[in-house]
Amino acid sequence: MIRFYIARQRFDAFLVADRLKQAGIRVHVFNQNASSIAGEVGLDPKVTQPQVWLEREEDLERARRVLHEMQAESRMRGTRHCAACGEDSPANFEICWNCGASV
Repeated sequence: MIRFYIARQRFDAFLVADRLKQAGIRVHVFNQNASSIAGEVGLDPKVTQPQVWLEREEDLERARRVLHEMQAESRMRGTRHCAACGEDSPANFEICWNCGASV
């Protein structure tokens, strides 16, 4: 196993882990609850922050590509217009928030 990603928040770790799982990469999230005690016991936050670990080191490059795609998507601005229902969704949405059609 290899540590791949250190998250700031628990939900961030699970977002990354879920996207990697969708890409067929087996992962585990560790320290999902440890950050809440870091300050109380004087532990280094880098040690106690939620972490995403890859099961197989061979998946490292593919996992990096997935993470890069996620980061690029998060920087997308503007909106997308849905041809099916006419509503606008944020540019980083792949489906319409209103009707579920591809945008």
